[in-house]
Amino acid sequence: MLYASSTLALACLEVLVHIRDVGLIPTDYVFCEIDVPAELISPWTLTGEAALAKIDSPVLSREYGDAWFGRTRPQLFRDAFQRSLPPRVQAAIRQIKTEAAAPVQTVPSVIVPREMNYLISPAHPQFDQLVWGEPQPFRFDPRLIAPAE
Repeated sequence: MLYASSTLALACLEVLVHIRDVGLIPTDYVFCEIDVPAELISPWTLTGEAALAKIDSPVLSREYGDAWFGRTRPQLFRDAFQRSLPPRVQAAIRQIKTEAAAPVQTVPSVIVPREMNYLISPAHPQFDQLVWGEPQPFRFDPRLIAPAE
């Protein structure tokens, strides 16, 4: 599973929120743009209780991504995995199953819910239709990662 964001700024925030030790941030970070045809993106369509699943789970992106990516795994594994999730996440997964599978799934950012992240499945048969730009160096502004005094 690959993770992407709708903007470089959101991608930066998504990295920083998960790294507690600034010494772990590599100095050789890169980014690249991805051109994804609109028909290869599954939109975020969850509403009501299913949409509230993200509030119940601090790791929703991982759970949602695992569920989405796991649709191709054996049914026994999927059933056991889904029974281990909170009920609201299970409801979200049931809705996911009714949507057409695409190589890219839109999910809201938990950090900035009005912004979108993307789960990208390299195992999807249409993955090769995504067009990847050249990697470009990226340096985190030192003010964002300065140790607390």
